[in-house]
Amino acid sequence: MTTAAPTRVHLPRPVAPALGWRAWVTPAVFAAIVGAFLVITPNLVFLSMLEADGAWVVVASSLTVAAGATVVLGVLLARWSPGWATLLTVVPWVLVPTAGWFVYGWWLGTMAVAVVAAVDGLRRAVLPWAVAVAIAIYYCGSGAEAVLPIGLVNAGTGNGPGFQWVVFIAHVVMFTAAVGIAAAVGAERRARARHVAAQVTEQHALEVESLAGERARLARDLHDVVAHHVSLVAVRAESAPFVHPDLNDDARAVLAAIATDAREALSELRQVLVVLQRTSDEGERTPQPTACDVEDLVASAVAAGQPVDLDGEWREVPPATGYVLYRAVQEGLTNARRHAPGVTARLSRTQTDGAVGFRMTNPAERVAEPGRGLIGMRERVEALGGTMTAVVDDDEFVLEIRVPLVPR
Repeated sequence: MTTAAPTRVHLPRPVAPALGWRAWVTPAVFAAIVGAFLVITPNLVFLSMLEADGAWVVVASSLTVAAGATVVLGVLLARWSPGWATLLTVVPWVLVPTAGWFVYGWWLGTMAVAVVAAVDGLRRAVLPWAVAVAIAIYYCGSGAEAVLPIGLVNAGTGNGPGFQWVVFIAHVVMFTAAVGIAAAVGAERRARARHVAAQVTEQHALEVESLAGERARLARDLHDVVAHHVSLVAVRAESAPFVHPDLNDDARAVLAAIATDAREALSELRQVLVVLQRTSDEGERTPQPTACDVEDLVASAVAAGQPVDLDGEWREVPPATGYVLYRAVQEGLTNARRHAPGVTARLSRTQTDGAVGFRMTNPAERVAEPGRGLIGMRERVEALGGTMTAVVDDDEFVLEIRVPLVPR
């Protein structure tokens, strides 16, 4: 059995995901968590400045709300760009020198960015993770206060002065574990996607192999049936002058032409079988006929006794288009010999700037039922965006082919 060459499939590498609605689910969940945490965190600016000027209270409170919204936006954009998302969660920290404290939700937003980014690969989470660690160092080493839902809390509350290693290690272990879990979940999703892609590829390969087997079987059947009988025609035509030595020169010439046509038919059949079998180890192959070979095709038909009038010309026809035209002319001449033997067939070649084709006519009383030849001709022409008509007009069979020079 002849099989098709395996198809090489490149599995997708982990990259920034497309911004479809599914890509927004994870960041939206984490943004909602961070947003809820910020909502339940008291606005100390407002609470600590009740006795201050009312306008200043409104401005300061608005800045705190805007800072929280910026953090939530950063979490939402974590899968699109971890770098910009991290920057958005860090922007509110410009308020720390003035306020003297920071909102723990801002830090939580940076941790969330690291977790969400890790779903698409650990390397994407490195920057937000490093920033979160830097914040932990600042919080545990500076004695700065963080605003939580329960109020102001610092890392050293109840633990004495100095760097708070226990709190630092607890925070680092906590969000490092969260990042690792997110990365594992993302890796599992990508592995599942690759597995599905591999299954699809395997199924496609099996279908291709099955199709190749069917084509090979069909090629063998064609070779056994058609090639056998055509080769017998060639052998009998070549051996007839020796079996019947009293044949005159005209009969010998006709038999020689029949043998030549049979050999050419065998040659073209082998080319079709090679294509049908899709073998990759074939040696020398005969080039496919083109538009330039139509004149030789007509000359062969005339030499075999079929009268053909040929006019017009084709110029610089692409190989694929020329092959279709050649096969169409070949089928047209065959049909003319079959349905109107001895009658002159007229073949007019046409070409414009955008299309190339021909018109073939010969007397006929009716159009025969479309056979495999006309069906195959129409399929070839339409595959290149062309048109084909085969009708009887005033007892004359008219075959017209038009193919664009730039196939659609």
